[in-house]
Amino acid sequence: MASDKKLHLKKDRFLRYFFIFLGLLIVSLLVCLFVLRHVATLQEQSDNERLESYLLADELRQSSDDLTKMIRLYVMTGDEHYKQYFFEILAIRRGESVLPEKYHQIYWDLIVPGTPRPRAGTQKQALKQRLIDHGFTLEEFALLEKAEHASDKLALLEMDAINAMEGKIEDSNGITTPNPELARKIVFGKKYFEMKRQVMIPLQEFYDKVEIRTKQKAHLLHQEMLLTISVAIILSALSTIVMLISIYKALTTLSKVTSDNETLLLNVLPSPIADRLKLGEEPIADEIPQASVLFADIVNFTQITTQLGATKMVQMLNTLFDEFDTLSEKYEVEKVKTIGDNYMAASGIPIEIPDHAQHLADFALAILEKIQEFNKNHQTDFNVRIGMTYGAVIAGVIGHKKFIYDVWGEVVNIASRMESTGESGKIQITEKMAMMLSDLFIVEKNKEIDVKGIGKMETFFLIGRKTKKVQTQGQDVT
Repeated sequence: MASDKKLHLKKDRFLRYFFIFLGLLIVSLLVCLFVLRHVATLQEQSDNERLESYLLADELRQSSDDLTKMIRLYVMTGDEHYKQYFFEILAIRRGESVLPEKYHQIYWDLIVPGTPRPRAGTQKQALKQRLIDHGFTLEEFALLEKAEHASDKLALLEMDAINAMEGKIEDSNGITTPNPELARKIVFGKKYFEMKRQVMIPLQEFYDKVEIRTKQKAHLLHQEMLLTISVAIILSALSTIVMLISIYKALTTLSKVTSDNETLLLNVLPSPIADRLKLGEEPIADEIPQASVLFADIVNFTQITTQLGATKMVQMLNTLFDEFDTLSEKYEVEKVKTIGDNYMAASGIPIEIPDHAQHLADFALAILEKIQEFNKNHQTDFNVRIGMTYGAVIAGVIGHKKFIYDVWGEVVNIASRMESTGESGKIQITEKMAMMLSDLFIVEKNKEIDVKGIGKMETFFLIGRKTKKVQTQGQDVT
């Protein structure tokens, strides 16, 4: 048996490419996720820093406003509680008193004279030290320091108002008496508003600086996040394309391998048997009541091999049996196997047909014609002996790793005996085979032979098909 099909069972490299790029994609996406998480953390830190910057600056602004509020309430009412609150605010800002919890939120507006303080703190911490610890830029810190310095100068003016209320400032006559009117002029005068403005101007500049800096940082982080997402999308797209190509190539290769496997399987087994085997049927063994069996053997094979050489002989035999295979397809005959120079075929298996003997007879006659044609084309001198008969057979698959479809039974032994006792270039058949074919074929009585285990048997030669005469308009047409 010869075949141009080669089965490639090696690992498909495209599947390796698929898993390699799948791994790279997963790793890349994980890296991108970690980068995005890092950028998100930096963004959160930036937002927190921006908020803390605003809170610290706002605390400086709020403390200035609280001082203004307390001093004005004091000079308007003379209530000592407000003077006490004034000095307490200064003490908290300087780190001389405990900093209340959540001091940046509403605090002094919740205080009613004579009631306990809300949200008592546990530690002292000067506002200036907290500004230093926060890590502002030099330019930002200079603005805050300028605002704090202006607020301290304003506090000195507010102390003058307290002194006026307490009679510690001499009038034009050198007399020191409480002077609420002077105190009110101090905290509501133009100078006070101008000094208050000097506190707020650097604070506003500070807000603008922080806004610009944090926006720039946020923009850079946003750009980094977009870049990371873009890289992830590009990597995903490229990896997906490569994986799709790899899957397509792998499926194409798998399809080809499947097709090669199918072809190889059909070279070994009949198509119906192959289908049953693929469906998992086991064992496969059929009792067929009527089938025809043929053996064809090269005459003087050993002598020809010696003349041609082993390699040349194998090549010639392979070519010749390929021709026989083509004929078997033409005449719907199932090739069973080859054993050396012996070719075995059958008709009526694995699917039973009523005219099995006729199919096999046409096949046998075609073999004789093909031998003559082959000798002419290849300048050889091959010849064959052919034996045939029919009857009940058992056909099935044997083996698991190297399986083969084979035929057993007495008919097989008789067909083999017909071949071995036949004559070169002739087709020897049994008597019952001759009776089966006599209507359509020319048969010629041969001789009686002894078949081991059976006894004497009459044999015949199959000569050819009979011609039909049809009467057409008074003429005989052959």
